[in-house]
Amino acid sequence: MAVFNQLCRGFSGLGSRDFLRASVSATALVGCVLPVAAWAQAASKSDVQASDDEISEQNAIIVTGIRASLQGARARKRDAEQVMDSITAQDIGALPDRSVSEALQRVPGVTLQRTSDNRDPARLSGEGGGVFIRGLSFVRSELNGRDVFSAANGRALSFEDISSDLLSGVDVYKNPTADMVEGGIGGTINLRTRKPFDAPGFVAAFSGDINYADLRKKSFLSGNALISDRWDTSLGEIGVLVSYSVSNIGNRTDSISTGRYVPTSVSADDAAASGGSLTEGETVYIPNSMGYRRIDWSQKRTAFDGSIQWRPSDTLTFTGEALISKASPHDLEYAMGDWSQPETYNPSYVYGSAGELVSGVAQNRQLNMDTRAGSQNKKTQDYSFKAEWVPDSHWTFSTDVQYVKSSATVYSMTAFTGVSVPATFDFDYSGNDPKLNIYPTDPSQSFADKSVNWWAAAMDHLEDNEADQWAWRGDAEYRFDNSFLKSIKVGARWTDRHAITRQTGYNWSVLSAQYWLPGNEVYLDQAAPGGPSDLPDQTQFVTFPDFFRGEVGNPTSGLWFPSGSLVNQGTGHAYDYLQATETNGWGWTPLSNDFSETTGGGGINDQTQKTWAGYAMARFGMDESPIGRFDGNIGVRVVHTKAAAVGSAASIGTVSVNCDPTTTDCTDYNTAVAFIAGDLASQETSGKNSYTDVLPSLNLRYFASNNLQIRFAVSKSIARPSFTQLNPYTSLSFSFNPDGTPSGTGVGGRTTAFTGTAGNPDLKPTRATNYDLSFEYYYGRSNSLTLGLFYKDIKDYIFAGLVEQSYTSNGQTVTFDVTRQTNGSHGTIKGAELAYTQFFDFLPGALSGFGFSGNVTYVDSTGGKNTAVNVFDTNQTTNAGLELPLEGLSKWSYNVAGIYEKHGISARVAYNWRSSYLLTTSAANINYPVWADSYGQLDASFLVSVGDHFKIGLQGTNLLTSRTFLRVGDPNLKPRYSWTETDRRVAMVVRTLF
Repeated sequence: MAVFNQLCRGFSGLGSRDFLRASVSATALVGCVLPVAAWAQAASKSDVQASDDEISEQNAIIVTGIRASLQGARARKRDAEQVMDSITAQDIGALPDRSVSEALQRVPGVTLQRTSDNRDPARLSGEGGGVFIRGLSFVRSELNGRDVFSAANGRALSFEDISSDLLSGVDVYKNPTADMVEGGIGGTINLRTRKPFDAPGFVAAFSGDINYADLRKKSFLSGNALISDRWDTSLGEIGVLVSYSVSNIGNRTDSISTGRYVPTSVSADDAAASGGSLTEGETVYIPNSMGYRRIDWSQKRTAFDGSIQWRPSDTLTFTGEALISKASPHDLEYAMGDWSQPETYNPSYVYGSAGELVSGVAQNRQLNMDTRAGSQNKKTQDYSFKAEWVPDSHWTFSTDVQYVKSSATVYSMTAFTGVSVPATFDFDYSGNDPKLNIYPTDPSQSFADKSVNWWAAAMDHLEDNEADQWAWRGDAEYRFDNSFLKSIKVGARWTDRHAITRQTGYNWSVLSAQYWLPGNEVYLDQAAPGGPSDLPDQTQFVTFPDFFRGEVGNPTSGLWFPSGSLVNQGTGHAYDYLQATETNGWGWTPLSNDFSETTGGGGINDQTQKTWAGYAMARFGMDESPIGRFDGNIGVRVVHTKAAAVGSAASIGTVSVNCDPTTTDCTDYNTAVAFIAGDLASQETSGKNSYTDVLPSLNLRYFASNNLQIRFAVSKSIARPSFTQLNPYTSLSFSFNPDGTPSGTGVGGRTTAFTGTAGNPDLKPTRATNYDLSFEYYYGRSNSLTLGLFYKDIKDYIFAGLVEQSYTSNGQTVTFDVTRQTNGSHGTIKGAELAYTQFFDFLPGALSGFGFSGNVTYVDSTGGKNTAVNVFDTNQTTNAGLELPLEGLSKWSYNVAGIYEKHGISARVAYNWRSSYLLTTSAANINYPVWADSYGQLDASFLVSVGDHFKIGLQGTNLLTSRTFLRVGDPNLKPRYSWTETDRRVAMVVRTLF
């Protein structure tokens, strides 16, 4: 192990040239794996003995359960012609976890982000959200080797939307071959469904479970069924498979959080009052808010998968497939806090070593409550047809046609109330068990008094997105006999994708009053004249029972919130009641479904993309040569991309000052006035773009022995910009001093009158050169020890930059200094993945059923840039430019699993962990970087075979009730600001197979 440690330390300093030199002398690194591998092989002398769960039939060994899945994954990795890892579900409906994204986190190099939107860390996902490969979000998604995507961004799939019950396995490709579709720098994830010709005959399977969430105190039912058969007919062999899955899941999250920590200078009086614990002029950091929330989340996911195969002759096979997947997550949130209120020194406050506030008592705080309902309806349809012809032992021809259609709607509605009773916050944020008790500052007052509450504000947000694509590819391969050159494969591919994103901003407006306007209340127990008589009934008293499982104390005896029924039935329903609170010219009006009226980077973003690709690849190898056995492939893929975008009309600002030509040079002022008088603001924004990429690849495999193989791979890859980044929407503004002279800041810090913000339809892909070196030792029937080293040289990261851009209106061509997404940053990613799987067959009796599977990943990065999700949000563009690590990149992650497979018992206890990482450069509302602390989760399953056709058992998720901790700030000061508790889930499972 000392050799391994020394080599890994040396690798951490490698550059790209060093990496290549290291790969040439690859045998120097074999020591990283051989010592442990040699011990493991010696320890598994009895691998040739079949266990009780294996059935010998005509010299074949059939294995079921977890061991069979691991064996299948091992075989796919060992026999692949490129660097990859795999998850297999040997048993139908038995992927290791309840969602695809949660299963993927078990793969070396893959990490899972536990929030669906990294900019919204206050709302953690019920299931895993974004998937990262080797610290990168540039991940391409496939279904059976074909494109699949979500309408939410038109590029990648939301893996949590696909039912794991339908899949036979998931493959993670980390360095591509030329015949693979381009688009993933981090890697490509391929979801594989079952086909009727995969089984020798009739198959019928059913599984079901009842899943109990202990914090939510509610059970959810799920089930799936599959029927498959094949027949010999006069027309040839025909196979049909149909599968249907219904998955219901839910959870509750409880959280306590602060806001952004604001630097505050200690005055002389405050220093004196502190009794010497503070000094005058010292800076302390005090959060501008604090509060808590509870979210009840649930999701129904349905999926249908059907396929038909026809083999009219031994040389010709036709396959038609259809997958329709729907997901409809819903959540209801109750949140309370003294949001965004300036804080000053308080003598009860206690500070940490860096000056951050950790405990104290804050009095006379103004409370604000909100109830939020969110829902999404997502649907993905995938239809494909493939024909494969193998006329002889040399030729293989195939053609493939696919149509994908995806849609996603988003609804968010929030109502806010306030209370005129000043509150006291008694808090302690110094440990893992936060304390936040809230009670009236005046003991004679009560939050339960309905008359001291008012309707404060309302906010809605809508999205309606859709995307579709036609794709065709054709491939031909010629295989040679007894030659160094094994085969030549060529192919072409064409796609035509269309994506329309329609979204509004967040439409926030006051109702009767807000916390800075006391005295204008319309109380909850009163109805405005002419308003609905049951307006008071649109509230509910929330007490937050069993908050954090009772481990941190109930934060309050209860508060009045808008009712869930007010906000979860559509904005029109909410407006029927809330319009009665309009007063003094204030009021909230729901958003229109005319998305073209939206500004600020929303509105309608209509994108089209066509690609034409061609490739050539040669496979080669020798079983016997002066250096031994080796094989590999070399090829090149050339792809041309043509894109076009149409967006909402440009936003043109106004000039609100006057310029006196007798005292001031009014040239810029007059130009601005003339520019504004034009019709540019009534025109849709648009853009076109095209580029060609040449993507060579080389994959080599050397067999150092029958059990040890060494791989080297190098390739070029691309990741196209998201359709949001390509949005051509433009907002132009004019910056003048009161006397009419320019006051804006332009490129290089110069002064200009003409500034703006815009999307960029001219963006090019982020491009990378990828290097992999791996050592893979396979021994026994199920065991393996592998080490993978990787290095990625990435350029053209997309980030928000300030550039000069010319626009014409009313005959005036003006150069604006525009903040927009741009290419240009360079960085590197390097790391290592070590994985080990061992079944201890050499142990006696029942002990021989034990096994172990584990992996550890190290990732490091230099350079590169984070990108602002919304370039029109100044907070996002400013923070994305800070010197911060890449979002989502944990330096360390690991998985360990103990396995038992014997005497009809199939059990697994698995722990997944990742180190801390930057979640977002700019969290919503906080507008500052947020970091996730290290997180580990324990899951387990235990199934027992009952006869030949049934399995029953239990599955547990988050058994240790792990908490999620978040921090806010820059790398120099990151106080913990959020504590979140979620459910432990336990499911009773039944599976059948005939």
